[in-house]
Amino acid sequence: MPTQTEEFRRVFLPYCIERVEGHGHVVLNRLHKPLGMRTGEHVDYAPYAVKLVGLTPAKAEQLSHARSQDTDRIHLYSDATAPTRSPADWDAYQRRLQLLATLELA
Repeated sequence: MPTQTEEFRRVFLPYCIERVEGHGHVVLNRLHKPLGMRTGEHVDYAPYAVKLVGLTPAKAEQLSHARSQDTDRIHLYSDATAPTRSPADWDAYQRRLQLLATLELA
């Protein structure tokens, strides 16, 4: 477990959604680990992957802070737009989370 302190957001809030070949997608924190994980060790994403119904390029564009249609890796925010930086950044992130929450799992 890391010895430095971490901001709650970096560990427990979604940072990106990454496709795991043959398994679906995994939701990762800012540390590029499944939500809640703080380990510095390699983590196999496959057990944490889910099938996201309706994750189309158009939906990815709405979820992506950069408006990218790439469904392989979707970043909900960047370091420059971290939701804890300003109320406007929080509002933008919250809109993306609201959309993410409507996706169904298969």
